[in-house]
Amino acid sequence: MSRTNLIRWCGLAAVLAGILRLIASFTPTAASVGLQIFYFAIDVLLLLGVIGVYAFQKQETGRWGFFGFVLALIGAGLLIGHDVVSAVAFLYPVAAFLFAVGVSVLAIRSWAAKTLPRWALALLITSTLVGILGYVIKGFDVLFVISGVIFGIGFLRAGLTVWSHHIIRGETDAKR
Repeated sequence: MSRTNLIRWCGLAAVLAGILRLIASFTPTAASVGLQIFYFAIDVLLLLGVIGVYAFQKQETGRWGFFGFVLALIGAGLLIGHDVVSAVAFLYPVAAFLFAVGVSVLAIRSWAAKTLPRWALALLITSTLVGILGYVIKGFDVLFVISGVIFGIGFLRAGLTVWSHHIIRGETDAKR
């Protein structure tokens, strides 16, 4: 599989992760096997999606983009670990924070590089801020729902950009 096709498929994973994350914002919080599988699928798609989003623009985002990417990868890996072994309760907030901050750093670098739609990047950054507020301010659980919805929309749009622009970038890469 070529690098371009891999990036394209990871872009599709980002689209699916965005859709599922948006849906997950409205799912019940009661633990069940089905819900655990659902979150596991989301987290695997988030991992693949962030790989595609970063690979799509790695040259343009520089060292800080790479730093954000690594934070997001660690966060996604820990989220998957939490899904598999949910015995470590404190792991989820740490994992979610690392992933969100990593995606936000990557989004800030993407903004500067002008590689993805700015409104989608603004949603990704805003979702992190809203999510942190929802965690810090007790009684504002609705902020988690809002954060999930705006993250889902932003990640979905970033994935669509990666998915739809792979041909242009692939032709450019092939000519080099």
